[in-house]
Amino acid sequence: MKQINRYIMRQLVSVTVFATVVLCVAVMLVQSVRLVDLIVNRGLPLPEFAYMASLMIPRFVALVMPIALFGAMLFTYNRMISDSELIVMRSAGMSSSSLAMPGLAIASAASIVCLGMTLYLMPMSAMEMRFYVDKNRSQWGAALLREGQFTTVGKAITIFVKEREGSELFGLLYDNREDPEAPYTIMAERGAVVETNDGPRILVVNGSRQTFQDGKMHLVEFDRTMIDIGVPASAASAVWAQPEERFLPELLSPDPDNSNDMYYYSKLIAEGHSRIATALLPIAYSIAALAFILRGGYSRRGNFSALVSAIGAMMALLIGHMSLVSASGSDNRLIPLIYLNSVIPSLVGLYFIFRPTRHKRVVPTTVAN
Repeated sequence: MKQINRYIMRQLVSVTVFATVVLCVAVMLVQSVRLVDLIVNRGLPLPEFAYMASLMIPRFVALVMPIALFGAMLFTYNRMISDSELIVMRSAGMSSSSLAMPGLAIASAASIVCLGMTLYLMPMSAMEMRFYVDKNRSQWGAALLREGQFTTVGKAITIFVKEREGSELFGLLYDNREDPEAPYTIMAERGAVVETNDGPRILVVNGSRQTFQDGKMHLVEFDRTMIDIGVPASAASAVWAQPEERFLPELLSPDPDNSNDMYYYSKLIAEGHSRIATALLPIAYSIAALAFILRGGYSRRGNFSALVSAIGAMMALLIGHMSLVSASGSDNRLIPLIYLNSVIPSLVGLYFIFRPTRHKRVVPTTVAN
């Protein structure tokens, strides 16, 4: 029995890990299009892209692991049916509940992993992403300046860079029209994006500043000066902490003295309960798969109807979870339904899995001579 359980668990773990990695890579490629644009078109270093992409992994794993585990359950048990392995195991006296135990054990472990992702790693990675972006504001500013193109910053500032090598800029033109009555233009041989106490700035050298006053152009040459291209440094610290950057106590107990927390009170509470309920999804999906597969018919070609029914049940659970999380953000009275969406189907599935199978009694017949 132990060897059979280890065999099933080994199959489930290998398929789940493979599917999770594949799905995470696919989702990361879709979500990282913006970062890829920074690499291809704006010169963002590849190591920085890899580091930022890695910060997205906890959120993606928590989203795709339950689905990957569900697929692993269907694939593994259906393959065992096709290879007649389950038939042999049943002939050896194993019941549906015994066959389901390895799957339920893996589902419980996946639930613990998802709980760790949602309650700890997700907010940690989100805070690290915010800290990393704030720390490298000057690099982001340099990345936004495309070589040989005019770049608009805000509504009144236009910057042109003839050539760029990393953070060093050559052939700059800076046009500032924030004050319509006193616009000015700066041209410089070279410059570099630097970080100051007031935020990111461009240090330009060997240039001139042109202004128009009273219908005349005034030209002032300089050896070096600073021009503003970023937000003030104090703006980063004043930004309201997003829900994904908060740990569970901060979500379930918003700050009553913070106006933003009070405005988004319902959404914060719903987000906190959503993180807990997400950890129930691997168990609910797995039970749905096991209930339909183990209680379905046996065929060497598999059981198509059981597979379709299991997939339909999983999709209903997923859509119900997402809908209830969204609705509870507006009305916290719906929060208990987020848990019931996973708990009730799980209990129903466990009932069918552990319900004893009734076999028809075979009555011996005599053959007349």
